[in-house]
Amino acid sequence: PVRAMSELRQRRGERPAENEEVAEQSGEWSPEQKAQVEEKLASLMKSMKGNPKPGTSNEAKKFRDILAEDPYNLDAIFGLGKAYAADEQWDRCANVMLRGYKRVNEIESSESRFEFLVTLAKASMNLEKYRQALAVVNDMTDPEDQDELRGLNLMRCQIYCHNGDLQKGLKAFNLAIESSSFPEAVKAWASCSRALKQVNGWGVTKNTILKMAETDEEKKQLESIEKLCEFKDDVHKLQTIRQISDLKLALLTGSLVVLLCLLIGILYWFEQRNLAKMDWRK
Repeated sequence: PVRAMSELRQRRGERPAENEEVAEQSGEWSPEQKAQVEEKLASLMKSMKGNPKPGTSNEAKKFRDILAEDPYNLDAIFGLGKAYAADEQWDRCANVMLRGYKRVNEIESSESRFEFLVTLAKASMNLEKYRQALAVVNDMTDPEDQDELRGLNLMRCQIYCHNGDLQKGLKAFNLAIESSSFPEAVKAWASCSRALKQVNGWGVTKNTILKMAETDEEKKQLESIEKLCEFKDDVHKLQTIRQISDLKLALLTGSLVVLLCLLIGILYWFEQRNLAKMDWRK
């Protein structure tokens, strides 16, 4: 990771830190190792929750126009939800798809029903509404496609863990990595890092992945991924703290506005009362 950060600094024209120069000279990582770490770092950074994309896509506008004419059109609700998901407008995605959630059995295709519920569960997870996500996955049946089943079990792992159920989370994780290669298992483990840490399942699953490592090279890769996950999870904590601070500021501002309005109202009432007394005395 040190070499990767040093390389990134050099690309930006910055001078590497002293500890980075020492690591560079020691030859700790080969070019192939560095490339693998950079690739995994880019993948993890991409997986971080970003800000919603501004605006609304043409696809979303198309389905909104249909719903304006026919508010109960389930196909249009599904289409609009998928369009919002593609735009990473998770709040809008969840809101529109909840309108069709209770009618999901009206969708004839099992594949489409699965996609509908997966999209709603994903939106709920991005909004950190984990109880809502749990209700959605509980309504889902296992798909026949093995890749889709693996993805569903990874989603279940995260949702169960965020709802405090370690045993179900571990079971779903083990099912997700069953028959997987070492790189696939490591990627799955990294995607569940924050959820597993919520229920102290990170260390247990690390031992499971470690048993799959057949070479020292793979063990070294696992250590690198663990450090990158720590970085990713720390970033999420900082984002959460900032969101809470912004919310507190908004609540404080709102409270001050309300108090100011009350004060003005009270002063106005006293003024009117005094004027009434003066008129009465006259």
